[in-house]
Amino acid sequence: MTWRGFRGAELAFWAIWLGALWFIAILVVPGLFKWLPRPEAGLVAGRLFYILALYSLVSSALLLALSNFAGELRAGMRLNVLMAVILAVSVVELAWLQPHMNDLRAAMSTLEGDALAAMRSQFGNMHAISSVLYSIKMIGALVWGLNRFGVKPVLTAKG
Repeated sequence: MTWRGFRGAELAFWAIWLGALWFIAILVVPGLFKWLPRPEAGLVAGRLFYILALYSLVSSALLLALSNFAGELRAGMRLNVLMAVILAVSVVELAWLQPHMNDLRAAMSTLEGDALAAMRSQFGNMHAISSVLYSIKMIGALVWGLNRFGVKPVLTAKG
């Protein structure tokens, strides 16, 4: 495979990953909460985000390795750091966040009253952390790819 074909495959891989991240967050999950009862929507959304965390782990590791393989370690150091951050976010999601949220969800199903309210509050805090991490991943992947593949902002003339 030529370098041009290799770069095209890398671009396609990034675009599919980026599209999945944004599509799930902007269209699929809001639709789930519109059409399904809240507990079922939350369960399905949690599973989708788990799958995307796995996919992000593989994608970020692969894209980081590919950019290093292409001999761009020094030239793309900032991009490599950004992708390493995305990789770390994926590890945190899989190793800590997802299991903790699943435990809270299971515990909430057995509680009532004040104990349930306290657990919901804790789950809300974890959901906020999850949203921030997912946003870092979405925006980081977008910025990484736009810089990696040479998309530059268009400047307009004043006046």
